[in-house]
Amino acid sequence: MATATLDPPTTHVITVKNPRTGETLYSVPEPTHEDVDRVYEKARAAADRLRAMTPRERGVEAEKLKRYILANRDKIARRIVEETGKCVTDATMMEIFPVIDTIAYYQKYAPKFLADEKLRTPLMLAGKKARIHYEPMGVVLIISPWNYPFHLSIVPWLCAYFAGNAAILKPSRYTPLHGVVEDIVKNSGFMEDALQVVYASRKTAGYLIEKRPDKIHFTGSVDVGRQIMAQAAQWLIPVELELGGKDPLIVFDDVNLERATSGALWGGFANCGQTCTSIERIFVHERIYDDFLARLKEKAEKLRLVDGHTPIDDEGELGVGCMTADFQIREIEEQLAEAKARGARFVTGGGREGASHVFPPTIVTDVDRDMRVQWHETFGPVITVRKFRTEDEAVAMANDSPYGLAASVWSADRDRALRVARRLVTGNVSINNVLATQAHPGLPFGGLKDSGFGRYRGKIGLHAFSNIKSILVDRNSGRLEPYWYPYSREKLTLLSRILESVTQGGLAGILKTLAAAIKLEFQNRRERL
Repeated sequence: MATATLDPPTTHVITVKNPRTGETLYSVPEPTHEDVDRVYEKARAAADRLRAMTPRERGVEAEKLKRYILANRDKIARRIVEETGKCVTDATMMEIFPVIDTIAYYQKYAPKFLADEKLRTPLMLAGKKARIHYEPMGVVLIISPWNYPFHLSIVPWLCAYFAGNAAILKPSRYTPLHGVVEDIVKNSGFMEDALQVVYASRKTAGYLIEKRPDKIHFTGSVDVGRQIMAQAAQWLIPVELELGGKDPLIVFDDVNLERATSGALWGGFANCGQTCTSIERIFVHERIYDDFLARLKEKAEKLRLVDGHTPIDDEGELGVGCMTADFQIREIEEQLAEAKARGARFVTGGGREGASHVFPPTIVTDVDRDMRVQWHETFGPVITVRKFRTEDEAVAMANDSPYGLAASVWSADRDRALRVARRLVTGNVSINNVLATQAHPGLPFGGLKDSGFGRYRGKIGLHAFSNIKSILVDRNSGRLEPYWYPYSREKLTLLSRILESVTQGGLAGILKTLAAAIKLEFQNRRERL
């Protein structure tokens, strides 16, 4: 197959700004192709070392990271805040804590999850032994997003690392956290080159793919995900895509309104709504709709917003940080302008002050399914609220979306909540909570439809970064298999009889199978070539 070779990137600089103040924080020169080649050489060598280590040994090595990150969490949180504009509580609890928790989880369970598995052998394969081995893939390319530059870089890497792979991380050029990962690795004493960082634009990311990693894990937008998948297809590189969401929250009329409205508030506005699993669409039973909306509005208007003058040390009571990227603010403003022009009502919020990145929590009602704010990912502090009458209607409205990443269901009736959760076309569901599946390191994470495919985290997350090898062991004997050459009418008749008796099951089926198998064995010996 002919493949396109990308031209070497012209040297240019990636500039990173503080979204709260607009000040330039630093600039990073983009690497050359030669730089990328050297990174891959080191990664391949590190992959060989990791392959030779046991999962338990990898866990011992990862202890260095866990201790260092825990001891330096405030310093790391400050860097995250500077580049993303989020508040320090979000940076600590939603970025750093999941990393520490994931390391601890895999230290405990990775040896079990990656151990060789023995399978029971069916009657037709009596005397043989079946096993499954989980082996490293090699080098994994992780392309991470700007909204959670620490969490969504390190947690996928931990899945790859504990499975025995080296990784190359290409962070977002908007929030690359330059030097943070390198400092953690160097100062903790963690093994060299198991994780390397390449600060690059999308063009150089293309060359990173052209170097043919053994797997690509991408978190980001749907459009870029399609481009990565198309390029990776040239070399049949396996791809895992964690893309966008338009997550629904369904509220039945038997809920505790105080808890439900507080959950919806945090689920929609944490990290300024810049979370792929943020609550963006709320569906409330008509009997409690007015009360729910009034309480949600009251709470939203009490949230304290960040400004460019709030010292990090003084923002412990801060509720909502600011938006990170200019282009995402424009997307929100376009969605809201269209909704307003078509009759939507802003219950609170609706626009930022001047050209700042501070966008107030916004609640929109009187929307229909064809408005962009209702069907296209908003990725900001905006939620729509609609009412429903029946369970079937709520499920249909929630599933009426091109996305299928996560959802939230609220009801005092546990059976109903579980029934609805099963009917939702999504990869993750929290019941009487929001964003809760992401808090459990043992639960696999991923979506359906335009939200992507593949899963990481948990047991499945380790297997996702493994070559799953099936092995069947037979004895080194003189016996030949009855279904080998030569074929004959007599052998086919006996094989067909065995197929019928095995399917029959029960003691009678077992006895018939054994009787036919003995006859087949004698027939096979008579007909040897």
